[in-house]
Amino acid sequence: MRCELLFWDGDPHYMETRQRLVEVLTEDAFETPIQMVAVSSAEDAELLRFPGSPTIRIDGRDIEPDGATATPALALRAYPAQADSPSNVPTKEMIRRAVERARGWGHGRRSDGR
Repeated sequence: MRCELLFWDGDPHYMETRQRLVEVLTEDAFETPIQMVAVSSAEDAELLRFPGSPTIRIDGRDIEPDGATATPALALRAYPAQADSPSNVPTKEMIRRAVERARGWGHGRRSDGR
């Protein structure tokens, strides 16, 4: 499994996102290295189809497919707001669903069964 965290240095949330990603991988007993990808120019954002910071991709797939269609830019990314998470940081559950999809576990179901 390939795990990437794309970020922009102006993002104050990318290290919190990295910590959540590490926690999910550790809790699920994955010893997968995280490739940190710094996006530092508009050209890089365009080339990498970077929808904003932070962005996690598992096996090349964005963990939030709806956000992956955003116009590439050096900007903060918004995720669906949750009570336990600022909107600029993906939840552990969102990360876990993406990992499970990549591993073929649970078929990527949401916690509400859909």
